[in-house]
This record gives sequence, structure tokens and C-alpha cells, in this order.
Amino acid sequence: MNKRLVLITSGFPYGKSETFLESEISYLASAFDEMVILCPEPIDPHIRSLPDNCTVDFYTKELTQIDKLKALLGLFNKTTWKEIKIIRKTYQLKLSKGIISTLLISLYQAQRVAQLCQEKILKPSESITDTIFYSYWCDDTALALALLKKDNPKIKCVSRAHGWDVYFGVHSINYLPFRHLINEDINAIYPISDKGKQEIEEVWKIQDTSKVKVSRLGVEKQEIAPLNKSQTFTLVSCSNMIPLKRVHLIAEAVVAYLEPIEWIHFGDGPEFESIQQYCEKKQESFHSIAFKGRVSNAEVIDFYQKNWVDAFINTSFSEGVPVSIMEAMSFGIPCIATDVGGNNEIVNNENGILLTSDPSLNDIQKAIKSVLNNHSKSEAAYQTWKEKYNAEKNYKEFIGLMDIDNGVTV
Repeated sequence: MNKRLVLITSGFPYGKSETFLESEISYLASAFDEMVILCPEPIDPHIRSLPDNCTVDFYTKELTQIDKLKALLGLFNKTTWKEIKIIRKTYQLKLSKGIISTLLISLYQAQRVAQLCQEKILKPSESITDTIFYSYWCDDTALALALLKKDNPKIKCVSRAHGWDVYFGVHSINYLPFRHLINEDINAIYPISDKGKQEIEEVWKIQDTSKVKVSRLGVEKQEIAPLNKSQTFTLVSCSNMIPLKRVHLIAEAVVAYLEPIEWIHFGDGPEFESIQQYCEKKQESFHSIAFKGRVSNAEVIDFYQKNWVDAFINTSFSEGVPVSIMEAMSFGIPCIATDVGGNNEIVNNENGILLTSDPSLNDIQKAIKSVLNNHSKSEAAYQTWKEKYNAEKNYKEFIGLMDIDNGVTV
């Protein structure tokens, strides 16, 4: 009997998104005879290297005007009205155009993915009991698996849950759709942090939390070459340049820093040009600022291997547990981060500096100076990676959890 895993992503293996799956994929592939990756039809044709037993298929994510009209038919679906009751009675939220639109679109998207899985994966299969469906995000694709399992009770379905797909408060409407349905009908939900598990239990207000189990992400062990410390303090950040990530706080703190400092940022996004222009206008001659744009995960790792870095910084408004911080700590780089989401599970004042959730520029500058003057933080950072975020340890444990929760021997 072949053991098969169907992994649903939001982009991987195409483009440069979901770089954190690059480590996990090899462990998954070694545990299953066959892997099918379902991802949106790619815009970026670049595909990353995959194990030999992996194949890729596509689902449609884009919505036409006709699709949006079809989504309105969800108003006649009893699933919608059950969700509306939860919104009003359990969450005690007022119905708004944003909430109604979000739940209708989510249901429509999930129905499309569920139908695709039914037609392309389940119908041709001689046996469905040896297949696990795994949604990397607790979003419309996790809802699709809940719908799929309603019609196919024997299939096994699980989902990870990270940050934006966990925390209601990150979203302007303070709501995420169909959390109760997802929890009721799939086999397990794996938040990547204790904080995520707490949010699911307290804010989602689900009755049965036995399926919610923490499973941390991880990064690979690195060969750390001895490097000569630079005379200039070197600070690195790595994230999308979007309002949620608050990269502008780093920029403002750096250009106002009164000592020589080098700041290197990996990542791009809508705020790229405005932050770059701000720095060009405000920075002093003793500041060195470089925006590397969106690069591959391999390029970031290569940079750490070849360059001395004094500290990594993340000033995000919301997080799960950033893989970018795990990667930095795997090189013994102390980290500065805001106390949001699961950041306080990886960053503390021994391996870096844990800022408040809404730090001032002075707070950030004091953190930079503190890391600069405390060399013991480097060893503590490496130990944090080794004990809690080692890819080999964590991903093998995750595969074991899937075995137990799904009754499948892998």
C-alpha cells in the first residue's frame, strides 16, 4: 500500500514564497511513497528543486466577476447561516459587509479546491485510506479539506496554523471565517506556537480543543565558519515590506542612530521605494544601508555564512514564530523582536532583546546598543535554535504526530 501525502500551499514550489517549506519538504518526501503538491497557478515560472517522488498540480485562486457573483449563492447554503450564528452569538460581532463578503468568498474558494481534490485525487484512487491531505495554512484550503472530509469521512486531513491565519485582531474586520467548521471536520490543527494554540482556544471559542496541538517549525543546522567581527555594527532584517511588518520603524531608528551602523534588509513589497527614499534622504554619511530586495532563501543563508552579523531585527505588528529569526539563531545571531504572537517563545533578553509590542525609536536604539555590548547572547541564540527549532527534530516529530492523529503508519 503506497502512502501518499497531498500538500496544499499558497505558492510553493513556484516563485520565492514559503521559503520555510524548503526544509520541511525533504522530511515529508522521505516519509511518504508519493507526494502531490497543490498550489495556485503560478505567476512566477521559477520552480524550486523537489524530491523525485513529488508531483505538482494547480488550483485556481483568482476570482473573476462571475466567480464573485457565484459566491453570492452561498447565501442559500446552510453552512453560511450556521457560520452567521457563530459570528453573532459566539463571537458577538455585528454583521458587516466585510464579514459577509469574507465568509462568502472563503466558502466559494474552498468549494472549488474541494471539488478539485475530489475529481483529481480521490476519484482516480483505488484507496483513500492511505492518503493524508495537509494544508500548510489554516485558510480557505483548510476549509476545503473540512468540506472534502464531510463527503469522504475516511480521508485524513490536517492543517498548520501560523500567524495571520490564527489571530483575529490582525484583520480589520476582527474575524477569520469558518474556524469552528475547520476544527470540527479535519483531523488536527497544528499551530506553530504556544501563543497560537492559546489564541485558538480562547478567541476562536471552539468547544473541543483536543485536536489543536503545537508543532514548531525549524531550520537546518548550519556550518558556522569563523568570521572576523566588523568594526561597524551590522544589523540584518528579512521580511516583506508591508505595513504589518513595520520595516519603517527599523529605518527610522537606524537613520537616527548616532554611531556607525550597517543595516541590510532582505525583502520587498509595496513600501520598498518609500522606505528606500526615506533612508537616502535622512541617513548620515556614517550609516550604510542596503536593500537587497526579494532573494532566495539560499542567498540569505549564503550571506550569513560569509558575513559577520551582530544582530537580527524584527519589528512586526503580528507574527507566528518567524522562520527568519530561527535562521538567524541557527548562526548564533542575537535577535531583537517585538513581543507579538509567538516571538516571546523564541526571543528573550538572554539570546537578544524582546521589545514591547509597540516600541519607540529610543527602545529600538537601546536594544541595538545592548546587543552590541553583550557577546554572551550569541551562544544563547544558537542554543535556542538547537533546543527548540532544529528542523530534523521538529519535522520528524510532526510526521509522527500526523501518524497518531490520522491512524496511518508512516
